[in-house]
Amino acid sequence: MLRLIFIGLIVVVGTFYALMSPFYGLLFYLWNAYFRPEEWLWWIDLRVLRLSWLIGIYVVFRTLFSAPNPQLNSRTALIFLFFFQAVVGTVTSEHSLASRLFLSDFSKVLLISYLIVVLVTTRERFRTTLVVISLSLGLECAKQGWVNLFIAPGAKNDNSIAFLGDNNGVALGTMMLVPIIVALAQTATRRWEKYAYRFIAVGVFMRGLTTYSRGGFIAAAVLGMFVLVRSQHKFRALVGVLAIVGLVWAVMPQDYWSRMNTINASDDQRDESAAGRLHFWKIAVVMAKAKPLTGVGLNGFAASYSKYDPATPYGEYRQSHSTWFGVLAELGAPGFGIFVMNLVMAVASCWRVARSKFDSGNRELVSYANALFTSLFVFMAGATFLSGQYSEMFWHFVGLSTALSVVAFSEDEATSPSIASARPVQPYAVAR
Repeated sequence: MLRLIFIGLIVVVGTFYALMSPFYGLLFYLWNAYFRPEEWLWWIDLRVLRLSWLIGIYVVFRTLFSAPNPQLNSRTALIFLFFFQAVVGTVTSEHSLASRLFLSDFSKVLLISYLIVVLVTTRERFRTTLVVISLSLGLECAKQGWVNLFIAPGAKNDNSIAFLGDNNGVALGTMMLVPIIVALAQTATRRWEKYAYRFIAVGVFMRGLTTYSRGGFIAAAVLGMFVLVRSQHKFRALVGVLAIVGLVWAVMPQDYWSRMNTINASDDQRDESAAGRLHFWKIAVVMAKAKPLTGVGLNGFAASYSKYDPATPYGEYRQSHSTWFGVLAELGAPGFGIFVMNLVMAVASCWRVARSKFDSGNRELVSYANALFTSLFVFMAGATFLSGQYSEMFWHFVGLSTALSVVAFSEDEATSPSIASARPVQPYAVAR
């Protein structure tokens, strides 16, 4: 009953604010996407309401009526290009019905990513968006991480999360979220807020680590490395990283480290899971060679798997277990190239903001840029072992990187002397 009241209040408040502006509608959508209220009320089927679609449609039309700056640039054009290739992959798919059904959901992901660029146009809106994403997903993850740490330190947590998927998806998503929460702690203005975000960040990190995902472990290592490299306070970052390493070393059991040691195992020592991934990557290359321009179809790897691997030593309905090989197999070389360009441009946007704002002493925007920069590299590491090319979180972060660039450089234009001097001067009134 308490859950119903809690979720009902958020829906009522979210609806009220969404009616005020499309930006609040976007926040309401993001809460629904990351929190997934239908998974909390298992005795009531909220899926029949299709909240995600209702809120998404509202945000689209409310944005159109508000006539904002469409933010058409090379980075948003790449999002549309990937959508175009997804449509091509759907039309030419070997399993067109399944691809069409998936396209209807994935088109919403890309559209919301674009609307993030259009609607998140100020520094205040950017921070608010990060807060909504972090708390909607992070509070439950942090709770599980801390509870697990105190009740059963180092025990494996197999609980899936609707927004992220299985243990591999949870590991990658939580590691991508940690830098964002840390950035909110760095830019908080109240002491209690700083400590609260740091507490949440540690819990989220432990939640991801206790999935026992090897891809998650690699993502965690990349996270630690980039925190040290990109931090504005190197000594403080080093102390924090060493403290986390000490905690992990102390609580994680031998079973965990034995599993992690298989990452660099030789061919004869590799377990079935690792060997299977290499096999699936080879089949992905076979698919790409068979259909280099279109691939086997949007989200079609599993459905087409048995056709390209008739022996099926690992079963018939398998995933690519790699973002890179997955997008290559499903959308061909053009889709792979556009996907990589979206990622490269997102990283470049964060790098540019961090470099320019560091020179001007704007530490808040530098923190946001470094956080997104780190999250994107964490994605690259973890997604090598996970089919994450259609991940909603990844595409939202692509949109956020462009939005941050727009915010940062629109502030520069607003304060530029040349822009200020170019503003028209109101003429004196003529006396009559």
